[in-house]
Formats: sequence, C-alpha cells, structure tokens
Amino acid sequence: MKLPILYCCLAVAAFALLSSCYRDVVSPGADPNGPPQQVSFSGDVLPILNSKCATSGCHDGVPSHKPALTAEKAYGSLVNGGYVNLMLPSQSSIYLVIKGGSMPPTGPLKSSDVQKVYDWIRTGAANN
Repeated sequence: MKLPILYCCLAVAAFALLSSCYRDVVSPGADPNGPPQQVSFSGDVLPILNSKCATSGCHDGVPSHKPALTAEKAYGSLVNGGYVNLMLPSQSSIYLVIKGGSMPPTGPLKSSDVQKVYDWIRTGAANN
C-alpha cells in the first residue's frame, strides 16, 4: 500500500518540477520597451524611408508632402521639423504614424522596421 502512494508522490513532484521550468526567449528588438538596439540612420533607417516613404507622390520632396524623406533631406526634415522627440521617443510623430499603421498608405511597415526607427530615436537620433 505504501509503494503506490510513494510512486504517486514522486510522479506529482516530477510533474511540478518539470512544469515550473521554462525558457524565456526574447529576440533582440522584439520588446519595444527593452534595451534599444544600436541603429544607424544611414544603414538602417534611411533604407526603410527610401523604399517605403520617399516614393513618387509621397515624401519625395514635393512641397505638398512634409517631411521630405529623400536621402539628402530626410535627417534634417525629421530632426529639425519636429518629427522626433528625444525627451519622449514614444511620442515622436514619425514613430506614432508608422506604429499606428497609418503610414505608409501602401500598408504597415514590418514590426522590425518600426522597432529600428524607434530604437534610432531612443538612442539619440544620430546622423550616422
């Protein structure tokens, strides 16, 4: 009679031990509030802007669509135009419109691209 009770207790203990263990996997950049990744404006952010935003009829420097996001004007337009808030990066205009999916009108950016823009702002929005 004592042997089945012992086996039952061991089984419950083994189940409790094994079910309490897990592996928490968080990919770099997957947590918007986690530590920011190092992002380069020219290497990471500008290619996103060039391919998704600075297209003909959008933010290609035509006066009706601000900010101008062409390669030569993007940094100055974003930083000097008030689209980047270094004190509250999550309140930056550029971040809010791409995070919300209202821009670009062709469809939302990949979450990894949104995170790159956000991390660029969080790390000081350097022109690098």
